[in-house]
Amino acid sequence: MKRTLKFLARLYPPRWRKRYGAELDALLEDATPSDRDAFDLLWGAFKMQVTTWSFGRITLAGSLAGLLVAAAISFAVPLHYLSQSFVEVTAAEGTAPQSTIHLTGNVARDVFSRDSLGSIIQEHNLYPRERARMPLDGVINIMRRNISLYSLTVASPQNPNAFKFTVQFDYSDPRVAQEVNAELTSRLIEGNLRMRQQQLNPGSGLQFMVLDPPSLPLKPSGPNRTQFAAVGLFAGLLAGLTLAIAFRPRRTTTV
Repeated sequence: MKRTLKFLARLYPPRWRKRYGAELDALLEDATPSDRDAFDLLWGAFKMQVTTWSFGRITLAGSLAGLLVAAAISFAVPLHYLSQSFVEVTAAEGTAPQSTIHLTGNVARDVFSRDSLGSIIQEHNLYPRERARMPLDGVINIMRRNISLYSLTVASPQNPNAFKFTVQFDYSDPRVAQEVNAELTSRLIEGNLRMRQQQLNPGSGLQFMVLDPPSLPLKPSGPNRTQFAAVGLFAGLLAGLTLAIAFRPRRTTTV
């Protein structure tokens, strides 16, 4: 610990070390060092260094520090890939497209239920790390956040009884993302057919057409490192400006 404290003492400005370095070394030799002492030395060195910097230098240092921290975080976050499929649903003549959308939404709640998603997680061995440290309900909630179902169009002029929707699944493995998305799309279609047959005349039914099968993502959808860098740069700039303003009176007094 004493070696660490002596190293931290070297972070003070040369002028300060020339004047007080011998006294600090003697104090460190006689003292029983602790983690709190190391923090105090580091914080003191930081404040002493900042008081010798110009306004622009502090701002620039804060911006660069924020940028480096954001870059480190973005590379630490694992990559994830988004697979998506596009499906067109055509209702029978005389059936309002809005009722078809409502029906599809009801089926989606059933397909994305706890039991359904739990079985998919087990079958595809999804989220092994999360399953090792949390209950299944927590893992299911994570999966729900990675599933998206969007309605794209309603009652187009060419086909007033049809609408389109897309199913998306986001995961760390692109091939697994495609496989799971295919199963989610298949279950959604099968669920719609079953419910429609139960509620309406089987002859009226719905017709499903998979316009684009689940895609195999070739590039990760995240993390967005450019966005990370922009946020880090802004946060660092703000922190640098705050420090520059906070320490400006002290620098004037010291001079």
